[in-house]
Amino acid sequence: KEYKKDFEESMKGRNLTGLEVTPSLLHVKYATKIASEKEYRKDLEEGVKGKGLTALEETPEMLRAKNATQILNEKEYKKALEQEIRGKGLTELALETPDFLRARNATDIASQIKYKQLAEMEKANYTSVVDTPEIIHAQQVKNLSSQKKYKEDAEKSMPYYVPVADTPEMQRVRENQKNFSTV
Repeated sequence: KEYKKDFEESMKGRNLTGLEVTPSLLHVKYATKIASEKEYRKDLEEGVKGKGLTALEETPEMLRAKNATQILNEKEYKKALEQEIRGKGLTELALETPDFLRARNATDIASQIKYKQLAEMEKANYTSVVDTPEIIHAQQVKNLSSQKKYKEDAEKSMPYYVPVADTPEMQRVRENQKNFSTV
């Protein structure tokens, strides 16, 4: 019993002070201190809490994280705002913006159903087109190039055939034809 009592008085609490202090021993002591939960909590309370991380320098990663947080907060704000607006019945005003009306008009124009309905309604209400000079010219060209129309005109004009008198030019052509045929 005395041995135990003597051991407790002389050795307990001294942590092997008789050993040499080496770098590895210092490292082990420091690691033990860091690993201690009590020390960690104490350091947290004294060093970090209440300071708001202002002591840290602003790195690009920190700035990006702040920006991402701000964007997220804006999205949440807009989401809450949209829910409030929707809840108060302001959607009718939001749907009457010029961009929305333009998009709806474009959709209506592109819709085949609306297109067909308008075409059917316009069939009943047509008006004649005034003959413009281009239309008149196109009709004349069509008549000139038509073989049927050409033959009809020729048949109509046959009874009115009038022989042309001999002109000096006609005589010269006839003489030239004789000369060519004899050669």
